[in-house]
Amino acid sequence: MVVTGILLLGSVTWLATRVLVVKNDLEAAQSLVAKVQTDAGSFDAASLTQTGSELGMHSTNAVAGTKDLTWRLAEFVPVIGENLKGVRAAAESIDEIIQEVALPSIELVNMMTAVSSTDDGIDLLTPLASAESILNSADGALKHSKTRLASINTAMTVGPVSEAVVKLTGLVSTASDTVSEIAPMVSSSSAVLGQDAPRNYLLAFQNNAESTALGGSAASYTLINVDKGKISISAQAGGSNDLKDGTPVDVEVDQSALDLYSDYLIRFPNTSTSRPDFPTAASIMQSFWARDKGTVVDGVISIDPLALAQILKATGPIPLNSGDLLSSDNAVSLLVNEIYFRYGSYDDYPIVDAFFQNAASSILTRITGGDFDIKTMLTSITDGINQGSIMVWSANPAEQSLLDGTRIQGVLPKTNDDATVIGTFFRDVSASKIDFYLQTSAETTTNVCEAPENPTFTTSVTLHSNLTQDQADDLPDYISPQNFGSDYFATEVFVYGPVGATLASSEIPMQGERTSIDPGANDLGRPVAKFTAYLKPGETSVVTATFTGAPGAYGQLEARGTPMVNMTSHTLVPGSCG
Repeated sequence: MVVTGILLLGSVTWLATRVLVVKNDLEAAQSLVAKVQTDAGSFDAASLTQTGSELGMHSTNAVAGTKDLTWRLAEFVPVIGENLKGVRAAAESIDEIIQEVALPSIELVNMMTAVSSTDDGIDLLTPLASAESILNSADGALKHSKTRLASINTAMTVGPVSEAVVKLTGLVSTASDTVSEIAPMVSSSSAVLGQDAPRNYLLAFQNNAESTALGGSAASYTLINVDKGKISISAQAGGSNDLKDGTPVDVEVDQSALDLYSDYLIRFPNTSTSRPDFPTAASIMQSFWARDKGTVVDGVISIDPLALAQILKATGPIPLNSGDLLSSDNAVSLLVNEIYFRYGSYDDYPIVDAFFQNAASSILTRITGGDFDIKTMLTSITDGINQGSIMVWSANPAEQSLLDGTRIQGVLPKTNDDATVIGTFFRDVSASKIDFYLQTSAETTTNVCEAPENPTFTTSVTLHSNLTQDQADDLPDYISPQNFGSDYFATEVFVYGPVGATLASSEIPMQGERTSIDPGANDLGRPVAKFTAYLKPGETSVVTATFTGAPGAYGQLEARGTPMVNMTSHTLVPGSCG
């Protein structure tokens, strides 16, 4: 009897010790997960490798602690057994995810940090293949974990164990959803990069100094060929001179878009970006290139100087044939303003086109050669996407659908459920590059928090010319207004209300030189108020549109608009309903 008691006491003591060890290892692993995220975000390869090694050790030790005979026998003991099963399930799930997903992902981050470049340029296909393999493993590991955790009866476990199982189940479920969303995109990326067959993409350069809804005049194009990951430039062209202006392309466009923006939308490649819907612009650009250059492109990528300035932080300054050193500090001013003072006459357009084409090819060569800081590059691209300065469209419907709901797609949301988006967009109609001197702001007020069943939304937009009269007198041809008198400029304003709303009123609190209320429309499922503001140097115009929302759910109020040289200041009142 005494011997049995001693054995029982020893087993309980041993088990308690094992539980404490497992608990300590799981807590250590949990704290290291946060450090892994920090190291990965900073691309600190040395620290990431060390942290990953420690993480794997702790998760392995935690699982090992649950595998001895005493632990397994104790799982059959009423009450305590279910708690031990819960701890073991948590330990096994965490270890499987770490071994099958986290550690391979760390290797992938290290691979990306040491970006490999070959004679054919940067190697993108190898990390993509690794990412696809990791996602496949992650899918299996997460499914195993969900099944394992679901087998635990949390009604029979003590509070800390129940909380741990419930929390881990939620994290696994969220991670599983994320993997399901990402996997198809990664899987298709190899095809996008020409793994199966060569691809042609049109890179469109928008000039924010001549604003359109999506950014600016699409005046310069580069045709990129991608074959088995190798990227090369096939051709370049100027939108105004190498493509046929004035003759509409045969492309399907909503009548509402033509009503708002006229057939200029499909007659001139420069103004193809007038509508705040990148798929519309991209299909028009694709049609222009196919008709006038004879190549049907597989997709269109758009970028503007605001995004290029950010990207140049990652690449460092780049020398151009002109003798300029293009950098993050001078990219915007040089590309949208200074170049036109240097070559100010329309007779100089071949030089200007060549300058833009050389800038595009030089930046692309630096990037495809892998000569950049990966952390800064990812941050720069993310910022460019979020401000609407980088957009992508695929001619392949299946690939295009993978972009649904992302900012890079360049579309307005089709519902108000996740976000109630108010859009404020501009289009220069002076045929000038005057928006280098234009300052804009917008304020939206709403009672949606108090009256969600019948809300109103009022947006006031202010346009102010920072141009002085002395500056105006010295403007070169490219910047001087071509469509109107030489002493004022014209900018169209388009205010897009919430999905399903109606336009209640349009007003002009401040005229400037002259401001008109133009016919609006319902476009992209939204009511649109349209104005045209005519400004002399130093003048200000204010326009206001009020919308009545339809009954329904309204997500967080959000403002979007044209990425301007001088970024539009958006104010939301109230900022939230919280």
